[in-house]
Amino acid sequence: MKPLIAICSQDADFYLLLSHILEVDGFACTLASSIEDVLSLASERPLQAVLLDCRVGNHLAAQSARIKQHAPAGALSCVALVHASAEAQHIQLLQSGVDECFIRPFAPAKLLQYLRSRLAIGQGLGSAPEGAKPLIYCDVEMRLDTHRVRCAGKAIALGPIEFKLLRHMLENPEKVLSRDELIGVAWASSRGVSARTVDVHISQLRKLLSQCSRAAAIRTVRLAGYALARTPS
Repeated sequence: MKPLIAICSQDADFYLLLSHILEVDGFACTLASSIEDVLSLASERPLQAVLLDCRVGNHLAAQSARIKQHAPAGALSCVALVHASAEAQHIQLLQSGVDECFIRPFAPAKLLQYLRSRLAIGQGLGSAPEGAKPLIYCDVEMRLDTHRVRCAGKAIALGPIEFKLLRHMLENPEKVLSRDELIGVAWASSRGVSARTVDVHISQLRKLLSQCSRAAAIRTVRLAGYALARTPS
């Protein structure tokens, strides 16, 4: 059965174009014109993901938190398509817990790659799922297959950007990572992303880690970047 993707959009032409791209790549698509439609579809059909066509005035970004709060829809991979200049929408989506944001204009190949990876499409039946082995440093543990993070045994909830930043740090522990490098791994497009934006997300990630972890912390290296390091005893 083809993975079913809900495209939440009020633009028929956009839906037809995007659904064609997805269907050529092996997905099935259905249209939702509102968040209410998404929640209804999630209760009735085996959706795998939802794509939100966020535009000025359509309120999808402002209402996106309802998806993660809804029992059947909360487990869906939720992807937002937004404009680089829509700063207010970026903040709303970050707070709502969407799994990924793609900045317009984006390369369809990147969206397809993300969906295949997130939905584990194309893996051999006999192979272990990608990300089944957790990333561990000190008392911080990340499971890529379930998108869950634990610090000192306690679960912490990360936004999609913070999750990507922490993943890269766990893959490169104690290495000093520049802001440009972090932008490259955490944002689908670097357009409109400044060093200050990185600082804000790192500050949020550092705060979340400090609430649980006693062994690891994010160290600021002046004029160079950040590093995940052991907390001095």
